Amino acid sequence: MTNNNTEITKGKAGRPTKMTDEVVKKLIACFSNGFSDQLACDHVGIDKVTLYNYCDKRPEFSTIKERLKKNPVAAATLNIVKAIDSGDVKASQWYLERKCKDEFSTRTENTGENGEPLQIPTLIIEGAKFDNMKTIENDKN
Repeated sequence: MTNNNTEITKGKAGRPTKMTDEVVKKLIACFSNGFSDQLACDHVGIDKVTLYNYCDKRPEFSTIKERLKKNPVAAATLNIVKAIDSGDVKASQWYLERKCKDEFSTRTENTGENGEPLQIPTLIIEGAKFDNMKTIENDKN
């Protein structure tokens, strides 16, 4: 005898998935804002393994997810280009320092003689132990 109030779904055993349409939509919004997998999962209340299992079963979602994560980078790049186009000298300088490092970087590299590693002198006090350091300091005064 079959109960008419109970819906029988063939081939579906176990507990229901946490990856509902609503959860997937929230994940898409998170990834569009550059969230990491962990942060997005925490935000929507699922385990990272649940997301990875979902991606394994739906590789197209995994591809979309990785593309969406790049949205903030694209938006930031457009903002920088707009600032440069409007004549913002600081934005131009910042961009050149990062994109043309060989020519415009403000980084200085300290090396030793003939490009060798920089030698840092170390003072070694023979027979000194950590407990004796207080005595050595007191002797100086």
